[in-house]
Amino acid sequence: MRGPDVGRLVLGGLCLARPDLPLRLTGSGQGRATRVGVRLLGARYVVQSAGGPWLHRRWVPEADAAVDAVHALSMLGLAAIAPGHRRVALASAAMATGFAVADLTHPEAGTNDRGGS
Repeated sequence: MRGPDVGRLVLGGLCLARPDLPLRLTGSGQGRATRVGVRLLGARYVVQSAGGPWLHRRWVPEADAAVDAVHALSMLGLAAIAPGHRRVALASAAMATGFAVADLTHPEAGTNDRGGS
């Protein structure tokens, strides 16, 4: 399992199990809808972390990076329009950017195609 996948799995598990923790660490509101959003992000990270090793295709790191880049951009947009969620949105954008950079700079385990492209 690649490093970015391990990071996604750990962060996703944390967001699923303790959605209040990232919200508290960023000083963000902890309403029910916000906790549900954090759990959904956690679920996406867990699925994404498992998908790469399962598919094991050459294009997976680039696809993972694209998903995280889109997420980072959406979080920057949220930070701009929702002041109450600014800190958690910026933290999420930073994590997604880090995952995207890691995917593009360390794609090693995703380079073995199993007969597909």
